[in-house]
Amino acid sequence: MADEQLDKLFFNPQGVAVIGASADPSKLSYGVIHNLIAHGYRGPIYPINPKGGEIQGLTVYPTISDAPDPVELAVIMIRAEAVPEALVACGERGLKAVIVVTGGFRETGPEGAALEASLKDIAAQYGMRLIGPNCVGVMDAHLPLDTTFITMMPEPGHIAFVSHSGAICGGSIDWARSVGVGYSRIASLGNQLDVDIADGIRMMKDDPNTRVISVYAEGLPDGRRFVDAAASVYRAKPIVMLKAGLTTAGIQAVASHTGALAGNNDAYVAACHRAGVVMVHSLQEQNDVAMALATQPLPRGNRVALLTNAGGPAALAADALDRQGLVMAPIGAATQERLKAVTPPGTQLGNPIDMLGGPRAEMFSAAGKILLEDPDVDMLMTMFVPQAITPVNEVVREMVKTGRDADKPVVACLVGGESLTEAIYTLNRGGVPYYRDPNRAGRALGGLWEYRQLRERPDLTPTPVEDVDRAAAQALLDAAQAHGGGAARGARFLDAETAAQVARAYGIAIPFSGLAADIDEAIALAEKAGYPVVLKRIAADVVHKADVGGLALDLRDADAVRAAFDRVTGGGRTRAMVQQMIPKGQEVILGAKRDAQFGPQLMFGMGGLYVEILRDVAFRLAPIGAEDARGMIAETAAGRIMQGVRGEQPGDIAAVVETLRRVGQLVTDFPCIAEMDINPLIVGSAGAGAWAVDVRLRIES
Repeated sequence: MADEQLDKLFFNPQGVAVIGASADPSKLSYGVIHNLIAHGYRGPIYPINPKGGEIQGLTVYPTISDAPDPVELAVIMIRAEAVPEALVACGERGLKAVIVVTGGFRETGPEGAALEASLKDIAAQYGMRLIGPNCVGVMDAHLPLDTTFITMMPEPGHIAFVSHSGAICGGSIDWARSVGVGYSRIASLGNQLDVDIADGIRMMKDDPNTRVISVYAEGLPDGRRFVDAAASVYRAKPIVMLKAGLTTAGIQAVASHTGALAGNNDAYVAACHRAGVVMVHSLQEQNDVAMALATQPLPRGNRVALLTNAGGPAALAADALDRQGLVMAPIGAATQERLKAVTPPGTQLGNPIDMLGGPRAEMFSAAGKILLEDPDVDMLMTMFVPQAITPVNEVVREMVKTGRDADKPVVACLVGGESLTEAIYTLNRGGVPYYRDPNRAGRALGGLWEYRQLRERPDLTPTPVEDVDRAAAQALLDAAQAHGGGAARGARFLDAETAAQVARAYGIAIPFSGLAADIDEAIALAEKAGYPVVLKRIAADVVHKADVGGLALDLRDADAVRAAFDRVTGGGRTRAMVQQMIPKGQEVILGAKRDAQFGPQLMFGMGGLYVEILRDVAFRLAPIGAEDARGMIAETAAGRIMQGVRGEQPGDIAAVVETLRRVGQLVTDFPCIAEMDINPLIVGSAGAGAWAVDVRLRIES
């Protein structure tokens, strides 16, 4: 079903049936009927209950088939065991949209999960789309429509909210009503058996009343579907994302560097980067950023003017702005002269513009207008601490006047409590978002600047890497899986030589190498490679070769190879890899790991011995384009060093970009690759290339 059809059927249905409607005011279904009526839904409402009769002045129909036309949406609120039969009845009636509010499904255990699975089969059989189960339903504050049992309806506004949790929907509405913040639409998805976060985002895209989409997610079982949905929406409307469940539960065996470093949060951050969403870490932060995005124009730059009557809060605000990548706008002499004429004597006219203890209310609008007209100012934060001389409610009315016609962002920070109740509501309803703390105001402005940059960034859609030998890589991996005993062996690492050959098939630069079972073979391979060479222990259970004496560098003749062989192989217990030694360069790490929710992700950072200690790494989803790869490199200290520091020659960043693209293409093409490490990748000076001198590759049968 197309997104626009979902939008219409769930948020603008022609007729709503409530299956399991009750005349008992203590029942949740009674609350749904009440809300549909009391909150102004203008379509027909059909209570469904075998007992018939009347509920809240509405005729009750025994079954959904008895309800007259039009009816396009059903809300099911009966015991879990009876839901499948009711869903079949909806399908027979021809409905295409159903909300299952009832709980008692997979959240209760295996039996509930099996019951829930039957709902999906029924919905698919009849071509129905289903929200829930275990949810509270949907709201549209502008239509209006309220299919929930939540006590209050939000005021009409411009924030859409897509949430797994019905409780968070209810709490958010209660908060919003207390401070004068409005919502456009709300969708509680519950177990998201069918309609999921991706659908929810798409349903909000074309709503004319929605300016920003807030998302609260507890799980993203099809992470790539979420990424694709958000990526198709974010340039039109910002998405502010809060996710629960980012910590990795339990202790996992350290199988590779990438396995040790890549966690749930890293995959999520990489996904949000590709999706173009603004990430937040609390409900408060989500509300703060969404309020600014819903009400303010986007800034042209990152320069902020602070207009205040209190130096302490302004100092805190300056710190907060710096943490957000924002700067204090320079206030030139011409603007300062204009400010002098409208502010109290003694006003500090730099930035912050501190009018000290006793400014009159109208000074906030006069000075604010002057600051907004300054071409060096991109955003304005107005700040006020209540005091006896100037009534706070008069001040906020002037702040609203400042922001009403501004083409630059204006936010208000009022530090206080008891005296602010009316002022808060005045600001938010007047379109100037209110923040109690300077840090929150700074984060809100930072969110505006972050979204401006997201919206204007280049397209990150990667171009496939074509010049690869997919057949050769396939043959190597197939042979490795067959040799490993198939599914019975599960996940395992390839030997180093096979891993290197797979990488070489995808155009990744690999030094000459070979495996030696004894000293004579090692010397023969060294002669073929050309001195100097490196010896490496080959053992699946060894990640850090240097820690166990399994590495010998810069061997310059046969005698050196002979002397190192027993030490490297543990007295001949393992084979040794003989590898051409690459000239010194910067050591970095490239890696890939397959995440259960988001698929393959790439890692780049500081390589060599200290990668897991320094943790100087960045992550992206694979595959990756050149522009995104360059951004990934630039995020790390390794990347900044590669640009050339303290007289050092710049490294071959282009070669690293190309290697990242090829690793990304490899792990995308072969889902059997669970993890991959190149550590180190030795990066030469610009134009000299980059060489993968140690490749580890773990496959799953």
